[in-house]
Amino acid sequence: MSDFDDYYYAVEKDIYSPNFFPYFNMPYDVPFVPTPEVVVRRMLQLANVKRGEVVYDLGCGDGRIVIMAAREFGAQSACIEIRKDLYEQTLRRVKDLGLEDRVKVIYGNFFEESLSDADVVTMYLLTSVNERIKPKLERELRPGVRVVSHDFEVPGWKPLIVEDLYEEWRSHKIYLYKIPGLEIPIPTEELEEKVKNVSLDDVHMNVLELIDGNRSIEEISNKTQLTMRAVREIVNDLIKRGLVKEIRVIK
Repeated sequence: MSDFDDYYYAVEKDIYSPNFFPYFNMPYDVPFVPTPEVVVRRMLQLANVKRGEVVYDLGCGDGRIVIMAAREFGAQSACIEIRKDLYEQTLRRVKDLGLEDRVKVIYGNFFEESLSDADVVTMYLLTSVNERIKPKLERELRPGVRVVSHDFEVPGWKPLIVEDLYEEWRSHKIYLYKIPGLEIPIPTEELEEKVKNVSLDDVHMNVLELIDGNRSIEEISNKTQLTMRAVREIVNDLIKRGLVKEIRVIK
């Protein structure tokens, strides 16, 4: 179940706990430098953000990425901010814009927050921070999740796209990555007989007909024009109905 099913947007943590910020004293704190809106828009375009997907921004800043993702792209979005003043600023903007049900603002350390619900992750960090968070991204993100980084590459990852964007007084570089691997739904045995005993709508049936133990969720998404998130939700429903055995993840 998505975290957004609860429709909350502010998550308070016990920041006074001595174990709350295990990386706080490390030398890669990232200063707040706003990403120009034209760059934000292009980052979200390159990531191909679709309505209903979930976008996570690592560091809220003033909230412009998650706000644009929600308003212009129809996404659910969340950002994680370690600075109390920026967290509160973003919280106020979200409330003023009436986006509380579509934007979640988390006061915390993105090294400590789960990113497993993301379809897209955006970052404007530093190369050293990208390298440090890379294992977490590889561990928590599902195959096919897009990661888009402003100005700083992720060492060791091969980008799908590197784009230079010129904006007023300087140029910007955007790196687009995709988490490798496959999610393959495995049909149950005697599927044809079992289908006769259940009632499925056309969308569920269209997805089920493409499940053969070889096609991945991404392939089914491309064929049906549904988002991977939507396909995954349908497959999970088919698992509950006993028509799909499991989703096999290959990384």
